[in-house]
Amino acid sequence: MREPSPSSARLPTLRLRRPVTIRFVEAMACMRLPVAHPEWLPVLNLAATLAQQGQALSPRDVSSRLLPLAVTAARTWLERGVEAGMFTIQGSEEDPHFTLTALGTAAAQAGVATETRQGLFRFAVSDEPLLAGRPVLAWEERREESTGGLVANERELTHPPGEFSTALFPQTSPFAILRTSSVVRPLPPAHDLDLTLELELAPDQPGPFRLRLLTPTREGKGGNIGPTLDIRFPALLHRRADQSYAELLALVLAASATPTDVSSGLSVPLAALPTEARLTFRLRLQKNFRVHLKVPGQYDLGIWEVEPLEVNLVPRTEDVDAWGLWLQVRALGGERTPAAATRAGEMARQKIPTYRPRSLHELAAAIAADPATNLDPASRAALLEAYDLLLWETAS
Repeated sequence: MREPSPSSARLPTLRLRRPVTIRFVEAMACMRLPVAHPEWLPVLNLAATLAQQGQALSPRDVSSRLLPLAVTAARTWLERGVEAGMFTIQGSEEDPHFTLTALGTAAAQAGVATETRQGLFRFAVSDEPLLAGRPVLAWEERREESTGGLVANERELTHPPGEFSTALFPQTSPFAILRTSSVVRPLPPAHDLDLTLELELAPDQPGPFRLRLLTPTREGKGGNIGPTLDIRFPALLHRRADQSYAELLALVLAASATPTDVSSGLSVPLAALPTEARLTFRLRLQKNFRVHLKVPGQYDLGIWEVEPLEVNLVPRTEDVDAWGLWLQVRALGGERTPAAATRAGEMARQKIPTYRPRSLHELAAAIAADPATNLDPASRAALLEAYDLLLWETAS
C-alpha cells in the first residue's frame, strides 16, 4: 500500500462521542496531597537538575548549595521528603542519596510539594474504560459524612507504590491515594454528573488518542443548565506507532452500521462500494452514525457516535492524469465524435481542474494502449483498484 500523501494532514478531524457518568463516593483514606510549601521547591528543582546529569541528591548538596543547614539537618529535611512520597532513599547509612519519585518529579513541575494526610474524602469515579488508569477523576476533603448506607469498597482507588494521578477537575496538581477504608458511602444518583466523552482522530496527531470531557449541550430554551465543563487531555491508551490516520479513518467508515451517503447518489456502506463508485469526489455522512471502534489484539474502544462528516477529495498530483482520463472516457460514452470528446474533457476538467483534456484522437490512442480505460466496468476496476480513497488529498 502506498504511503499517504503529505497533504493528508488536511483531512478533517473525526470526532467520536459517547455519554459518560461520573459518580461520587466517600471513604476514609490516607493520601499524599499537594500543598503550598515554597521552601521545598529549590530542593525539588535541585534534585531534578542533578537527575538530568545522572546524579542523586545528597544532604551535602542541600547544605552547600541551598540552605544554611548542617549536613545532619539537611538529611532530616530530605527524610521528611521521603515520608511525603517525593523522594526515595538509597545508598548506605553513612552516605545516603535521595532520588525524586514520579510524584516528586510531578510536584516539582507543578510548583508544589506534597504531604501525607488522613481523613474523610469524596472521590469522583467512572466506569469508562478509556479513563481506566485514572481511578479518581477528582477528590475533595470532607468534614462531615453524607447520608446514605455503606457498601464494600470494590473499586480500586489506591495508587501503586511510586505512582500518582492528576485530577481532571478541578485540581490539576499530582496526588496519590495510599489506602482507603474497606467500605465506601456512595452518593445518591442525584449527585451523578452526566458528561460527554469525545475521542478525536486527527490526521496530524500521532501518539495517544486525544480525549475531551465536556458538559453535553441541552436542547431547548436556555441552552446549558448549570456550570459547564470542557477538559482536554491525552488518553493513557496509545495507538500503535505506525498506525496512520488513514487506517483509523477507514476503520471508522467501514464500521459504520448505517448507510454511507456519497454524492453520486449511492447509499450503501463504504466497505461495500465498488471501486468505480468511489470516484465521487465527495464523501458525505450527513447524520450521526454509530461505530464499534475495535482493533483486534490492540484495543477495544467500544461503541461511539460519529459526527456528520463531509470530505472533498481530489486525486494526488501523480494520479491526476489517470483519474482525469478515466473520467473523460466515462463521460464520452458511445458518442465517439470530436465534439463529444471536447464536452467530456470539459466535464473531467471541472472535476479535476489540473487535468489536461484529451482530443478524440488522444483518447482513442489511450484506450488502445490501456484497455483499463475502456468502458467495460470490469476493466475499469483493474485500473481503479490501485487507487484507494484514503490515498487521495483533500480539496483545498
